[in-house]
Amino acid sequence: MSKTSVAEVSSPAAPRTAPLAATTATVSVMGVLVVGQMYVTIPLMPELAGVWGVSAVSAAASTTAFAFAHAVGSLVSGPLSTRWGRRNVMVVNVLAMALITAVLPLAASLGAGVALRAAQGLFAGSFIPMSYAYLHARIAPHRVSLALTVVSACMGATVLIGQLEAQLVASLVGWRWVFWGTVPLLLAGAAVSWRVLLPEERQGTGTGGLSGLRPALGARMIPLYLVILVGAGSLTAVYTGVQLYGPASVAGGGAPLLALRASALPALLGAVLAASALARFPAPRRAAVALVVTVAAMLAAAAARDDAVQLGAALFVFMAGFATLGPALIQSVGARAGAAAQTTAIALYGFTLNVGAGAGAQLAALFDRFTPLALLLAAALALAVGGVVRGARTT
Repeated sequence: MSKTSVAEVSSPAAPRTAPLAATTATVSVMGVLVVGQMYVTIPLMPELAGVWGVSAVSAAASTTAFAFAHAVGSLVSGPLSTRWGRRNVMVVNVLAMALITAVLPLAASLGAGVALRAAQGLFAGSFIPMSYAYLHARIAPHRVSLALTVVSACMGATVLIGQLEAQLVASLVGWRWVFWGTVPLLLAGAAVSWRVLLPEERQGTGTGGLSGLRPALGARMIPLYLVILVGAGSLTAVYTGVQLYGPASVAGGGAPLLALRASALPALLGAVLAASALARFPAPRRAAVALVVTVAAMLAAAAARDDAVQLGAALFVFMAGFATLGPALIQSVGARAGAAAQTTAIALYGFTLNVGAGAGAQLAALFDRFTPLALLLAAALALAVGGVVRGARTT
């Protein structure tokens, strides 16, 4: 039986390899359930604003609260997993998240809603870094790239799936069931995860969880964290911007806005299908090309102005680039950190990802039109290309 530290992947007592299909499917589905909760409040902003007695822009704070607390949860997940094991941390936090999710629809004010969303995000926070760390440690090395791409694409899809689910459920049975309906799914997912994921021995008290902090904060790692900060921030900002300032033809919500959101889903499927072919190229090169694609997509989105069809095409291209960027970055983080710092580095990756997602929701609220927002995101993503190149040169 293995210890929880990824450092022991190379030890004489190597951990048992996890089954690819069952592990990837479990982590992917749970990722959609857990991480998707970050984005469900984007289409619910009018309903939440009405219940809490605030503006729709103020209601966006519920997304930001989840994302920032999620970032804190990601950061502390490394030391927690070293002490208690990845599977234990993931499952217990999902159970706690289910409890908070059940209470959240009862919030009657912005303050209570933001506090509960923060608690929800805090418990959800361990899932992204621990799932990636688990895949790195437990999946056969020649299959890691495929597993990371599938899981990353599914988690990337949560920005769309979360919004689609929220819009559909709210229109059919009311916005509160967006949360209440998720509770039994989280409970069932926790049970399946406990059954499928392999257990790990506790390491006991000590500093193992912090031993990799210095290499995880090295010069070759910081650029990668900054890139995912920009990428995740752009993802949340662009879809929050569509909700707030989208084309007039989708401003009323309903089927047109639902179709606009759903139009990017095939791009994520394409990224999964292309995973084996893309894995032949070095991860830094894949990340750089993916960023160039997202820059082009944001420029096209800015040019779309009030054309919903052109905007939908731009969002499709953006999601194709982002779905390729995610697994390339996480693979680069895992490889550059080294075995001893891998868990800590992935926790820091999750932290910066969620800080970016939270900042993106507030960034969109600073604008009154979509075009200048898209142009700013294009500029930020263009600068991120340099971060990938710099990180590759310092390797």
